[in-house]
Amino acid sequence: MAQSTITDKFQTTIPVEVRLALNLKPRQRVSYEVKPDGSAILRAEPGLEALFGSLKIKKPAASSRTEKQWARDAIAREAAKEGLS
Repeated sequence: MAQSTITDKFQTTIPVEVRLALNLKPRQRVSYEVKPDGSAILRAEPGLEALFGSLKIKKPAASSRTEKQWARDAIAREAAKEGLS
């Protein structure tokens, strides 16, 4: 069983065998689930690189030129509604 000590600032070092088993990386977030019996479960939260490509879009993304034109058009529509054009 892996063990570590809690410092006065409530910090601890995760033992190497736990880091390897969970494939933890520096600065990666972890979550804790405390069970009613007082035990706790430590889970690795996925990093952004693990989430890359997880969302599938049905159409290609617009170019920055197209997005800028859409923004100008939206601003012009709002100005026309307010009688500013």
